[in-house]
Amino acid sequence: MDKNYQVSKDSLATFALEVWRLSQNIENLPQQKVVALRYSLRKLKQTLEAEGCEFLDLTGKPYDAGLALEVIDIETDSEDKTDLIIKEMLAPIILFQNKLLVSGQVILAKATKLTVGEDYE
Repeated sequence: MDKNYQVSKDSLATFALEVWRLSQNIENLPQQKVVALRYSLRKLKQTLEAEGCEFLDLTGKPYDAGLALEVIDIETDSEDKTDLIIKEMLAPIILFQNKLLVSGQVILAKATKLTVGEDYE
């Protein structure tokens, strides 16, 4: 049996994005109700990763305008748009075989000064 297959870029992008969204949303469900669902999602994600999909979740990282990100909102009252962090990823950057498949979608916030060892929140 031939193991090669053709999938449209749009279909693969939609599939990968929804697997990521499901895996993010399942974290809010009670543990005892979702064991089988978590297993299935883990297997789907592992299969995508084995085929060359990579999910980049940059939550808490400094924002760089050069990244493949669509900014949905900036949560700051200041006119100063420097020192922004990625507060929340609404969609990750998804690479397929090291090529951009899906641009990420983010909400940004003003970075706060932290002491060494703290994470952005």
